[in-house]
Amino acid sequence: MSDQPLLSLVVAVYNGEKFLSAFFDSIKSQNIENLEMIVVNDGSTDSSAELLARYASEFANFHIIDQANQGVSAARNTGLAQATGLYLAFPDIDDVIYPGMYNRLLEIATQNSLDVATCNGTYVYDDGRPSKKIFPSDKLASTGVLDGPTWLQQALASRKFLHVTWLNIYRHAFIKEQGFTFEHGLRHQDIPWTTEVLLTARRVQYIDETYYDYLIHSASVSHTPGTDDSRIRNSQHYMKILEMLDAINGRYPQQVKRVPACQWQIAKEGLGILHSINNIGDPQKRKAITQELFDRGIWRMIWKNARGLRQHWRLGRRYFRLKRYLAD
Repeated sequence: MSDQPLLSLVVAVYNGEKFLSAFFDSIKSQNIENLEMIVVNDGSTDSSAELLARYASEFANFHIIDQANQGVSAARNTGLAQATGLYLAFPDIDDVIYPGMYNRLLEIATQNSLDVATCNGTYVYDDGRPSKKIFPSDKLASTGVLDGPTWLQQALASRKFLHVTWLNIYRHAFIKEQGFTFEHGLRHQDIPWTTEVLLTARRVQYIDETYYDYLIHSASVSHTPGTDDSRIRNSQHYMKILEMLDAINGRYPQQVKRVPACQWQIAKEGLGILHSINNIGDPQKRKAITQELFDRGIWRMIWKNARGLRQHWRLGRRYFRLKRYLAD
């Protein structure tokens, strides 16, 4: 019998002292045979390093990699380069993983020779709002084995799909064959990662079974009112995402013909950029980011990829507003 780990968990840690005990307890409760833990301490300045050293003795195959702070994508890439498991997963340390999640995903992945196995989860809000399923059952039901483009079109067409890595496990050899890595320094880099993975995956299966609580912190950067500078940074991150999505669509033209929603999502994310620009109060800062939008060809890309009367109508209204910003 091979001594290759069945699953490698690649875990990025940055100042995670508040979450690590609960996180590692949740991993122990998974009761996974032949588990490899690759934990990347991404320049933490709190007591994370001490906590990691303490938990290392509680797992049979536990590796700590220390590096200067470079962000979650760089930490994942560091761990990915060291992982040896048959399958890979990338859990976040501040979320809740239910017992049985990884065994269930491994069960369908090994039985059906999957490149990607994925399940459902729950949005949990710390401000008292009621929790809700990430993928509503009436929009996305369990599937049999599909090829990646079929699942991606079905998922994006639901308008309820969330680009995330943490609800999935991936066949390591598939990720390695494709040479996939995470984009350094990019917020929301799960969007291009998931898109390219699913465009190239041959065997994917989704089960509408809830195994993960995604905690939405009301005080987090993503869920608090922004400043002009934060809106500019967010717009620039999404411009980069659109450039990456457009390049991905260009690399896989045959698959994208089967997934018209790949073009729709560029326009959809583009509308988000326009919304951020509209909320910038300083006229000169708003003018500068609007000019960047046109200079980088982002507006042309958004318009080219728009699908349907509704998207074109929404974009058309915003075009004249953008031109007014440039005239300010």
